[in-house]
Order: sequence, then structure tokens, then C-alpha cells
Amino acid sequence: MNLRHSIVTRFALFFTGLIIFSILLSGYLVFRKASQVITEHSKERMMQASELAEQSFYALLNEVTNDIAVIALSPTIQEHIHRPSVKTTSDIDQLFRIILENKETYFQIRLLDAHENGKEIIRFDKEKGIVRKSNNLQQKGDREYFREAIQINKGEHYFSNINLNEEYGVISFPYTPTLRVASPIFNSENKKVGILIININLNPLYRNLDRIAGNDSKFYLIDSKGQYLYSHDRSEQFGLQTKKYKNFFSDFNIDENSNEPPKEGFQQLVHQPNGNYLSYFKELPYFDGKRKIYLISNMEQNVLLKNALTVRSESLQTLLWVCLISILLSWFFTNLFSKKITKITKAISNYDKGIPDENALPTNRKDEIGILANTFSKMKVKIDQNVLELNTALEKEHLARNQRDEFLQNMSHEMRTPLNAILGLTKLLYKNASDSQLPIIHALERSSSNLAGLVYDVLDHQKLVEGKLQIQLEPTNISELLRDIHSTYLYEAVQKGLTFNLQIDDKLETGQFQTDPLRLTQIVTNLVVNAIKYTKKGTIGLSAHINGTESQVLNIKVNDTGVGVLPNNLSKINDRFFMEKNELSGRYGSYGLGLSIVKQLTTLFGGTLRASSQKGIGSEFWVSLPTISTSSRKLPKPVPTSTFPLPQLNGTYKILHIEDDVSTSELIKYVLNSDNINLLQTNSLEGASNIIMVDSPDLIISDLMLENEKTQDHLYDWIKTKKINCPLIVVSALGPGEAEVLKCEYFQKPFHLDHFKDTVYKLLGSNEFEPPDFSNIYKNYDHDTVKVDRVLKLLEEEFNIYLKKINTIVKAKDQVIWESIIHKLIAHINNLGLITLSKVLPEKIISLNSDKLSKINNAFAYYLCCLRVEIQLNLKDRSS
Repeated sequence: MNLRHSIVTRFALFFTGLIIFSILLSGYLVFRKASQVITEHSKERMMQASELAEQSFYALLNEVTNDIAVIALSPTIQEHIHRPSVKTTSDIDQLFRIILENKETYFQIRLLDAHENGKEIIRFDKEKGIVRKSNNLQQKGDREYFREAIQINKGEHYFSNINLNEEYGVISFPYTPTLRVASPIFNSENKKVGILIININLNPLYRNLDRIAGNDSKFYLIDSKGQYLYSHDRSEQFGLQTKKYKNFFSDFNIDENSNEPPKEGFQQLVHQPNGNYLSYFKELPYFDGKRKIYLISNMEQNVLLKNALTVRSESLQTLLWVCLISILLSWFFTNLFSKKITKITKAISNYDKGIPDENALPTNRKDEIGILANTFSKMKVKIDQNVLELNTALEKEHLARNQRDEFLQNMSHEMRTPLNAILGLTKLLYKNASDSQLPIIHALERSSSNLAGLVYDVLDHQKLVEGKLQIQLEPTNISELLRDIHSTYLYEAVQKGLTFNLQIDDKLETGQFQTDPLRLTQIVTNLVVNAIKYTKKGTIGLSAHINGTESQVLNIKVNDTGVGVLPNNLSKINDRFFMEKNELSGRYGSYGLGLSIVKQLTTLFGGTLRASSQKGIGSEFWVSLPTISTSSRKLPKPVPTSTFPLPQLNGTYKILHIEDDVSTSELIKYVLNSDNINLLQTNSLEGASNIIMVDSPDLIISDLMLENEKTQDHLYDWIKTKKINCPLIVVSALGPGEAEVLKCEYFQKPFHLDHFKDTVYKLLGSNEFEPPDFSNIYKNYDHDTVKVDRVLKLLEEEFNIYLKKINTIVKAKDQVIWESIIHKLIAHINNLGLITLSKVLPEKIISLNSDKLSKINNAFAYYLCCLRVEIQLNLKDRSS
């Protein structure tokens, strides 16, 4: 591209970046240099001020040193020491009075006896400029300054620590910062006979320090521990005596625990919240270096750099004006040359919003605008074409998804409903079957279960893909499970002229293992069905064995002599409907949905699926699943007949059953055949509405699909408008999610008849019994469904034992055993709120007649019914 055609070149001529950067850099350098100059000048000022403050302090010390030396050696004092009399006392009074009147900083002068525990011989005080002689003389032997002053030698002078003056242990008011200067008095025999002490008021010195510091800086006098001896803020002074505990080290973030004294020179200090300070430390020793205080000159950085900050602020204002003018110029120039770009931008924006734009783009230009216009025009054509193809594909995919969902839902309803009737009626056949009929009924039940498994294969595949299916472990006799599968498909294999062999490990014959029997049956059944279906001649083998002791693995192998799989296609067996040859169908060209479900269920178990095959020779499939042994003995296979005790109801209850499937209606009619139940059945919502309006039922049982119309919205409206005032049980082939809004008991077809009957009797029985409260169990075990399930099953077992014991000892009338049972039951009565049971249990077994025993049995039957329902509800929570 020619440089003269570039828009960037035109904009660069008016670009203001360099100017702005130059001004910023210049301002920074000027501010930095000014700051350095001001800082150096301020340091000189602080050092000079510190020297003046130091001179003032030492001038005061020199003055008082000279004065006390003259007074101690004066003839008046010496005369009084050697020959005390009324005259010498009068002369000393005159001397002390003159000294206090002429010295502004002296406010007390005393002569103490060196031997009589520091007794004051003569004392003069000055208060508000008036000098008085004190008659209230004290003993100062216990004072620190006396004990230290008595130790000094002739010609030496004592200086105390600086503190607030105290009288009788109480701080004098107004506060008087005091320095005490002492000199020993010797007689002609050079024996120490007295101590002369002058108290100096340091307030005049402090005022002088205020003047020296000026307005820009501040002085501090501190001791080695950081206590303020002097501060511009007088309330900070002498914190240890005033109990305010203000401390310089704490205020300026200095380590107060350090054993090293502050170093002389300049330091940077930080004071919260006032900011940063430039500080100059100077040590002021006195009393021959035995005492040290520290003079600190402080200047706040903002005050220090006030002029420089003013210059910077004005520079920034100037810079802002320059930037504003530059931006305006840049905007004007950019707007002048960007009309074509704006045109393209508007076209792109309108295209994004779907607004037609008929304006012609400047595609004939040679600069960036022309390139952008040409590129957008070409891109627009491609996008329109791709969007059209994508929308068409999305419509097809959406239609296919809806059709799939509708198909699965309809198939679920149409297949689960007859299966429910078949399985339910099969269980009922056991009740009146003879021994010769049991194998036939068992084969019928097994075939129905296998058909249900095939239905689950199709309906569960989508759940597997979406990750919504979960394994539900329970103790299972795997050998019985495999024998059932073998006997089910043995006839089909023989019909094709195949040999179907079964080999089971002895460990599986003699024990039970934790697994999901339904999902394990689906895995093995799919492999066996594939093997039989696609083997023309030869042998089918099913074998199983267990490995390990603690971490056990169940290994199941299914082998055949069928058509086999090409080696390079073995890795594709997990693909749904993978085709090996397009012209073939079934096993010869497709591995079907079955193997995909086998792979996904195996993964869900945490196991592995392996395969080996040779084309035309046969295939072998190995499934390895983790499991745990739960029993060392083989349990007999139970005959599927209901032995659950149900409560005997006293009242008569009306149940409305809404169902359009005749078989299911007949099944429910048989299951709920009782003198205490009046079952009203209808196959339409209109009929149900009429029944509800005429005679309000005690319980409603309803399907969710009547004549291909969903009923949940109608049921929800009836509940919301209080048309339904009784419990609701939903029995449907649709998924549980369809009934969530109804918040009711739900049974998906095919369902367990005994569980359904338990639920019905639990709801009806709540009109005659106080239902148990299981909330304490869930609370005590933190709603852990596994632990709660274990506790509920233990309770069911215990209640059965209690019921059996009660019926056993009723004849023996053994009061000791009876009290033992009552004692154990009380804990359950209190924990579960078993009010009905507590009312019918007598204290004395002798009063337990047949009528009361019947009521106890009935109460236990109701509670066991509630326990079984709760176990099933908890199981649903675990699997959801």
C-alpha cells in the first residue's frame, strides 16, 4: 500500500501523544528537582532550629548550675550551717525570696537536712508570681531525686529526670513540667549536712521551643522509652503520669522494644493518619551524660513540598487544557476523514441487528477504507449463506429432538402400562398357585421382567447419556441372577440349534454380593442376546467368577462362535449403531444400542469392558465390576408373595381411581379389595370432577396421561383451588419429573404392589393413627441417606421382634419381660412420637386382654407400614 493513501499517516500528523507525554515528563522532572531543592533547604532549617533549641536547653542548665553553685557557697548558707540562729534563718529567707522573685523559671527552692530522712529545713514556693514561705514542711527521704542527690560529691550538681511536679503524691495543677537541680551543702569538716534543691518550671523553655519551631515544623522532647516530655500538643506530655500513655514510638511506627537509642540524623517517619514526616533526631545528654533526652524536629511532607505541590497542581491544570484542546482538534480531524468509516460501521451494525441498509459502500477506494468495504461485502455474502444453512439444520435438529422426546414419552407410557399389569397380576397368581404351577408362574414373571429390562434399555439410554442414571447397590445372589438369565434364553438358543453353557464360580454359589441387580441383568442380557442373535451355529458361553478377598472384582465372560468383528473396528463398539458394512443390517452391519448401554452401565459401575474377536470365528466380551461380599451363606430364593402386615382400618374410606387402562384398573381393584375401602373408578377427568363434586373422596389415585392428554395441570388446579382436599397418589408411566409440581406420592409403572399398598394404608391410616415423626432420625444423621436407610431398616427389624415378643409373652404374663419391652419401646415412642402406641400399652401385663393386644398389633402394623414407605422414599432420594 502506498504510504500517501494511509489514513494512519494522516491521523499521525495530528496525534497529540508526544506533546502530552513531553508535558508529563517535563512536569515530573521539574517537580522532582523542586522537591530535592526544597527538601535540602528544609533540612538546613530543621538543623538550625534544632541547634537553637539545644542551645536554649543547655543555656537553662548552665544558668541554674551557676545559680545553685553560688547559692550553695554563699556566706548566708555557710553561716547558717555553722552557727544557725534567728538572724541566719532570716537571711536565708531573704536570699531564697530574692532568687525566686528574679528567676522566672524557678518556682521552688528548698534546703533539706541530709541526715533526718531529707527533712525540709526551709522551703519557698512561687505560685502565680507570688513567693511564699511554706510552714508545711515535709520529709523527702523516700524521693528518687533525694536518694540520688545525697550520693553526689562536693562541687558536683545533680539533675533529675524531667516530669510533672507532684505534692503529696498528687500531680500539681496546672501541670508543671519540672527539672530539679540539687547541690550538697558541706560544713567546715567537709561533712554533708544538707541538700539545696531548686525546682525549675520548663514551661518558659517549652514556649521558646514553640517559637523556634515556627508554623512549618514541630519539636518533640522524648525520653529513651518514647514518652513525650515536650510536644506542641500539651495533652500528649508525660503519658505515664497522666495515664494517657501517649508514646512517640507508637505514634510514628517505631519499634519501641528496640534496645538501641534513636540514631541522630534525618529519618522518614509515618504517622497515622496524618501522613509522612521528615524528622531530625538529636541527642541531648545532661548530668555528665547520666541522663539523655532526645530532641526531634518534625516537618510534614505535604507542608514541606507545599510549593512544589502547588506548581504540580497548576501544571496538571495546564496539561488538562492542552489535552482538551488536542482532543478537540483530533476529534475534528478524525470526524473530517472518517465519514466513510462511519458509513461502513453503520452498515455492519445494521447487518448485526438485521436492519436492511441500501447505502452503497466505498469499495472503489485504495486505502484501508476501500479494503474494509470490500472485505465486509464478501464476508456478508458468506455469512448469509452459512446462516441460512445453519437455520435449516437447526430446524431439522429441533424437529428430530421433539419427535424423539415425543416417541420416547409415548413408548414409555404405552409399554410401561401393560408391563405394570402383567407384573402385578403375575405376583397375584402366586397367592393361589399350586406347587406344579409355581415354575410356570415363575417363568412368566421372569419373561415379564426381561421384557421390562428391554424397555429399560431404550428408555435408560438417554438417562445414561445425560448422566442422570445412578447405581443402586443391594445384597444380591449373583448365581441366581445368572441362572435366571440362562434359563430364560436357553430355549431360544436351543431353537436355533446352539449350545448354551453356564459356568459359575463356587464363591458366587455360596454368598451374596453388593451390586445393582437390575443394571447387572441389563449388562448380561444384552451380551447374551447379541451372542444368540448373531450366532448361526456353534456354542454360546456364559461364565462368572470372583477375584480378591477385600477389594473383590466380579468377572463375567460371554463368548460365541458367531460372525465376529474386524480387529480395526473393535475400538468402535461404543459408538451407537456403528456400521461395519453399509449394505448389511443387524449384527452383520451394526453393533446396535445394546453394546453402547453395556459400555455405559459398566462405566457407571466403575468397571471395565473388554472385547476380542476374529472375523468369521467368534467374539468374547469380558465385564469386570467391583463388588463387596455381604454374606457367607446362600439364602433361599423367596417366593414373591406379600407377607407384610397391614393395619386393620375401622372406618370406611372412599378412594377415587382415575385410569383409562382397563388392565391397570382391574389390578388396582383387586389390590384394594377390602370391606373398608369403597373404590370409585373413572377413565376421564370429567368423570373424576363429577365424583369429587358429589362425594369428596379420602384419597385420589390418578394417572398422568388419559387418552393421550396429560392431566398434571388439571390436578394442580384442583389442588390449588381446594377442589381436592385429600392426599394424592400418582401412578403413571411418565417420568417422576412430570409430577414434581404436584408434590405427592409417585409410582412409576411398573411398580411394586406391596409398596403401593403400604402407601395407600399409610395415608388412610393417618385418619385413625398418629403417624410417626422421622425428622429426628434425619437430623441426627445429618440427612445422610445411606445411614438413614440403615437405621430405618434396623427399626423395622426391631419392631417385628417387639411384636413377636409381645404376642409370645401374652400367655405367660411375665411382668419382668413386659417391663423390659416397655422400657425399650419408650425411647422409640419419644423419638418418633408414637402417640397411638403409648395410649394402648398397659403398664401391667395382667391387664393385657385380647382387645388391647389386637390394638397393639394394629398399631405396630401401621408403624411398620409407615417404616416401609419411608425406606422406599429414602431409596428414591438416594437414586435421584
